[in-house]
Amino acid sequence: MKRFSYRERDYSFGQAMLTLRTTIGLTQAGLADLLGVSRRAVGEWEAGSSYPKAHHLQHVITLAMQQQAFAAGREEEEIRAFWK
Repeated sequence: MKRFSYRERDYSFGQAMLTLRTTIGLTQAGLADLLGVSRRAVGEWEAGSSYPKAHHLQHVITLAMQQQAFAAGREEEEIRAFWK
């Protein structure tokens, strides 16, 4: 009998992505359009069930830096948290 296993969700990453997206002022569809991915993909990142590719994450971080979405003086620390 074959057993199915489900990957554990990373809720902390998903919550961080959701917070960052809303701080930037984008909807899931808006972020998806900017990155060239589906809205569903963004939703899965925020649910913690999948991760963005490195270049998509880099683009999100760049947008966040342009919008000053990270706490002043803690930018590097907050960015590193996404790359763990």
